[in-house]
Amino acid sequence: MYSGVFEAILYCLQFSRELGDQEVERISRMILEQSFYDLTTEEQYSGIEAALAVDAWEKDLSWQPHDEPSIRDFLRRLLERLDALRPWQEPPFRSLGLGRWVEFKRGALLAHVRLHSPAQDQMHARLRTVPGDEHRLRGLVLRLRSGDEVALVAPPLPDGKDAVLMAVRPHRPAQKVIEAFLTHTGYPRGRVSPTGRRWWVRRSGGTLPPGLRG
Repeated sequence: MYSGVFEAILYCLQFSRELGDQEVERISRMILEQSFYDLTTEEQYSGIEAALAVDAWEKDLSWQPHDEPSIRDFLRRLLERLDALRPWQEPPFRSLGLGRWVEFKRGALLAHVRLHSPAQDQMHARLRTVPGDEHRLRGLVLRLRSGDEVALVAPPLPDGKDAVLMAVRPHRPAQKVIEAFLTHTGYPRGRVSPTGRRWWVRRSGGTLPPGLRG
C-alpha cells in the first residue's frame, strides 16, 4: 500500500519549488477531500507511515527536484498535520469497487442521470465495464460522506450517454439520497432527474440500461 500512496504524493510534489507549510496543507487537503486510489484517510496515513519506516528507498528519485531527506521531512510534517486535523471526516465520496455489483443492479432505481463526455464529467470518467456482466454494463459504486451508498449504472459505449442512479434497499428516502449525491459529488442538478419526473419519459421513452427494471 505504501508504494502507491508514496508514488502519488511524489507525483503531486514534482513541480513544487519548496516543500513548506503551504505544500503540507495542500497535500493534506487532497488526502482528506479527494483521496488517492479511493483509499480511506487511515489507509493513506498508514501508507505514509510505511514509507517513512523504510530505511532506504529503492525508488529512483532523479526525476524529483527534492532529495530524499527533504521528502522524508515533508512526509513527517504531513503526518503531523493530518494528526492535527483529527477527527477526520469521510471524503465527499469514495469508490467501493464492484464487489457488491449484483446488489445494486437489483436494487432501487432512484434517478436518471444525463452524462457529459468523460473529459468533462468525473463520474462518467470513473465508470468501468463490470467484469462478467452479461449486458456489459458500466458501473461505479460510491459511498457518500452522508453515509449513503449508491451506484451509477450506464450501458456500454458508444451508447452510454445516459445513466441511472441505484441504491440497495433499505435506504433513506430517495430524494434525500439524490440530494446527498448532488451535494457530495458536485454533479450538476439539472442533469439528475428523479424517476417520478416526466422529463426522462419525454426525452428517452423511459429507456433503462439493459438488464435493469424500473
